[in-house]
Amino acid sequence: MVATTTWVVLILYFLLLIGIGFYSSKRSSGGLTDFFLAGRGLNKWTVALSAVSSGRSSWLILGVTGTAYIGGLQAVWALAGFITVEVFMFFFLARRFRRFSQKYNAITIPDILEKRFADKTHLLRIVSALILVFFMVAYVGSQIVGGGIAFSSTLGFSQTGGMWFMAGILLFYTVVGGFFAVSRTDVLQAGFMMFSLILLPLIAITNLGGIGAVFEMMRTQGAGFVDPFYFSFGAIIGLLGIGFGSPGNPQIMVRYMSLKNVKEMRQAALISTFWNVLMGWGAVMTGLSARVYFPDVELLPNANQETAFTALGAEVLPPVLFGVMVVAVLAAIMSSADSQLLVGASSLVRDIYSETLGRGKTISNERLVWYSRLAIVVIMGLAIVLAFQATELVFWMVLFAFGGLGACFGPALILSFYWRGLSKAGVLSGMIVGLIVVILVKQQPEWTLAFLPNIQQLLTDYFFGITYEAVPAFLASLIVTIVVSLFTKKPDFADEMLADLELGTKK
Repeated sequence: MVATTTWVVLILYFLLLIGIGFYSSKRSSGGLTDFFLAGRGLNKWTVALSAVSSGRSSWLILGVTGTAYIGGLQAVWALAGFITVEVFMFFFLARRFRRFSQKYNAITIPDILEKRFADKTHLLRIVSALILVFFMVAYVGSQIVGGGIAFSSTLGFSQTGGMWFMAGILLFYTVVGGFFAVSRTDVLQAGFMMFSLILLPLIAITNLGGIGAVFEMMRTQGAGFVDPFYFSFGAIIGLLGIGFGSPGNPQIMVRYMSLKNVKEMRQAALISTFWNVLMGWGAVMTGLSARVYFPDVELLPNANQETAFTALGAEVLPPVLFGVMVVAVLAAIMSSADSQLLVGASSLVRDIYSETLGRGKTISNERLVWYSRLAIVVIMGLAIVLAFQATELVFWMVLFAFGGLGACFGPALILSFYWRGLSKAGVLSGMIVGLIVVILVKQQPEWTLAFLPNIQQLLTDYFFGITYEAVPAFLASLIVTIVVSLFTKKPDFADEMLADLELGTKK
């Protein structure tokens, strides 16, 4: 039975989210830039913490914790990949991304690509927008599943009831408050996540009499549990390859566009890196501590490793702190899903409707904002349908969407701001190849075996056993983008555009 105090904490948290949504509604109604980028007026702390919380999601609190519980220190490789890549992005790519987006009034990834290559056919915009919507639906669906797991393992809800409740709260404050509400709630949610990921393992380890009990448990599980280098080269690269997803994930990239003062970008980088490292290690230590308390996965709710975080909290925390911990799980889920809903809606309204179907027409800001809210409802509906069909663990559902976005957009966005020889045909080819490879590696359709080899088996035999779809898909997309660009025409103004970006980042 969940204590009354725990429910009080949760109700206060939900009321706070609703209040932020109402408070933000006026500031998000001035137009698409206000609704999707908070008017480019956010400070370094808001940008840094919202980038971290939106990028980590239930994957960190439920997924990485569960991976550490099952596999020990192999979970460290998953952290190393995305932390390293996001340091690079904040220090190098972010300033160019921010400068370009403001100068050319770009508020979405398809905006960036179309204006970088002056694509008058709008093909780049349409293809990239459709890819974004596809992965955003998958992403939000995985977060809803994570919410169902959290509610069912902590509050006595059925998993179905938990999924519906999570979807309802998310839908409300995202529709009402737009990006301003999302960025503000992300900062709040990052605080809850950090607090819980530090406090929970500390209390658990203290109750065990010190870190020695955790080390002893790890030794009894075998070499693979204590030695991160015990695993094969392919397994390590596969986990490091999670970082390939970061450069193409728009819920991270839009944070760069929303920063008020570009000179604060490097300070934001330091803040986000510190936060990433602390939360990542907190998740690993939570999983290892949970293994001491629950030596067999059958002792966890539903025998699911991804309930290790909530099961440990219920075991060692008083009701008030347990309520805070449950809030942290919900915060991890909401801080990503709300951003993903906005990204998907911006692709439908800005890129498909306003800039393609409605190009040349006068459409009021009020109507565009209203359509954006309607688009959020549509994407949530599709995500709910997918969530109720899902059978995989949250860890792998998130990685599919995260890695897919990285493979489709990562090479295109990085090369767009650093290589003058990049062409529209190269970017378009790379995105399509990235999408195809991600799907084939994830789950190859049976009918393709008539004219293609078994891709998973091919990777196992000739690619060091690396079968996490982001790695081969990112590399294939990168190679195709470069090769096609070498044989096709680059934009006439590419030299001047990149020279201007280089000059601007040195100021």
